Amino acid sequence: MARHQKADENVLRILQSSAALFAERGFLGTSVNELVEAAGLTKNAFYSYFPNKEALAVAIVEHTAAHWPPLIAQFEALKAPALDTVIALSFEVADKYSTDVVVRAGIRLSLERDSIKTPVPPPFDGWVEEIERLLSPAGEWELMGLSAPADVAARVIVTCLIGAQQLASNGEADMSKRLSEVWTVILPGLRPTPDLAARIATGQMLRERARAQAAATAPTTMWRTLDIS
Repeated sequence: MARHQKADENVLRILQSSAALFAERGFLGTSVNELVEAAGLTKNAFYSYFPNKEALAVAIVEHTAAHWPPLIAQFEALKAPALDTVIALSFEVADKYSTDVVVRAGIRLSLERDSIKTPVPPPFDGWVEEIERLLSPAGEWELMGLSAPADVAARVIVTCLIGAQQLASNGEADMSKRLSEVWTVILPGLRPTPDLAARIATGQMLRERARAQAAATAPTTMWRTLDIS
């Protein structure tokens, strides 16, 4: 095995094992000794990748943040109505939060950034701007007609997404239920919506379409295939 491949696998191992601890206990509730033990490496080996707990926390947050730009681009490329795109994105993010421990840890660490000496961006950094862009007049192919300004709508949506994640118990089903409640409340304030359930279902179907398309076209990567126990 090439040396750089082994190093990459060790980094992934540390990120995965550390994320499980951070997601459950938080930054202050997790010790360096516990992180080293969970990774199954010596302290020297561990420190050769991450010099301290703060650096590891930042790496997990950055790994989480790296998910979002390609995800947004993937959904935007489907050219669905912007509001449906935002609804679909919210359910996809909720799924990643429920099923990907590194994403879950990254969001928790972002929320706990005041406890981390190294600067850490807030959760969903840049999402307000991205959703505002999506909800702004999208050109000739779509006229939004929002009841609220796009920047206000974007802030409310991101705030509700963070809140839904904090209130939901672990599991995609409960997270989906919380999001459906959120959209049921805020959709009428964004645009007159006669059938709220149908609009939410349309967003969820768009999400399934995007996932099927991604599964059919995306190459297998080490991130997907590496089994870290």
